[in-house]
Amino acid sequence: MLEEIIKQRRLRLDVSIFENVMNTGSVADRMALTRQLCDLLNDPHSGTDECQQVMPIVTKLACDTDRHIRDIIASRLLKADGLSADLVFAIVADEDDIAVPFIGLNPSLDDSIMKTILTVGDLKRCKAVAARPDLGAGAVRKIMKDGGEEVVIALLGNAKVRLGAGYCRKIYNRFHASPKVCDILMDLPHLPCEIALVHNQRTAEEMRKAAQYQGWVADFRSDDYISDKEEVNALRILLGVEAKKLQSVVALMSQRGMLTTSLLLRAGMNGYLPFFEWALAYLANVSLRKVRRATGTMSGRTVNALLRRAGIPQDAHVLIHAICQVSAATGASGKQADAEAFGRALVEVIMTRHAADDEHERMRIVGLLAQLTQGRTRTLVSRLSEGMSRVA
Repeated sequence: MLEEIIKQRRLRLDVSIFENVMNTGSVADRMALTRQLCDLLNDPHSGTDECQQVMPIVTKLACDTDRHIRDIIASRLLKADGLSADLVFAIVADEDDIAVPFIGLNPSLDDSIMKTILTVGDLKRCKAVAARPDLGAGAVRKIMKDGGEEVVIALLGNAKVRLGAGYCRKIYNRFHASPKVCDILMDLPHLPCEIALVHNQRTAEEMRKAAQYQGWVADFRSDDYISDKEEVNALRILLGVEAKKLQSVVALMSQRGMLTTSLLLRAGMNGYLPFFEWALAYLANVSLRKVRRATGTMSGRTVNALLRRAGIPQDAHVLIHAICQVSAATGASGKQADAEAFGRALVEVIMTRHAADDEHERMRIVGLLAQLTQGRTRTLVSRLSEGMSRVA
């Protein structure tokens, strides 16, 4: 029937024939008509006029009471482009197992249709939109503004969508209390480091609140453990920061109370000198060049003046002097040094040049080293501390 009409290539199809089948035909007749019309829409050789004429018929069939007919349309037109918005919405409004696969794959869904589904659709339909590989910019903004947790998670899992720093900040600001969203965000390779640092700080604060609530507040070891974890994680995050971004990152950390003497020492002891130098420069309100010139000269007076200007506590000066000496001696200034090699050299400098004649001072410094170093350096210092305790 349809084949003969198409072969005639008349300027307009006699759609009344289709309407008669749709209105009076049996289910089998309507199913046969549906298949033929879908084949017409899928045929690349079909004329635009022909497709436009049969589109309203297919749209009506998409609302047929028989599920098999609606299923034929959704499955056969799954990858058909150029479908009318009326036909698309008719399929989208169908049962979940018919509508959701169609929403996820059909190329006829433009940005406007996606935003409409995100506005009025249920969770399954919104998640299907968020997972589309061709997700439009407007749809992304809609999800940023109004999307629920599961929809945002679907967006974050969309490998074809790369979210910029601004979008990552918006998601974190909305869902910083959601462990599921935060876990996915923290694994993003392009996540801005300031978000990771803020989340690390918030996580530590929540742990402290939980410890206080459960009656651990008197146990100072628990707070030390949380602080240690917070700083270790912060240092790990900072290691991935580009040198040109360190100045702004240090400023943010200072504003949020993250730029502590303990973190400064930890960075220096582990050979992360770019952050160590930028932090000193920010705290002392001097240029990075002046900091490197002061630390490179190994002049005690110059370094002391810098540390006083930066507000570094007096009991940390010995360690910072030692870090500067190792940095100058090894030419590591401005670089990320090997943590273990730098740590060993630091222990040697401290034990042979600093506090060598003061047993109490040496024990104090070794204790700080044991607390703030990592890996093999911490093991070495712990053994050294045990030996000193036995001698004492």
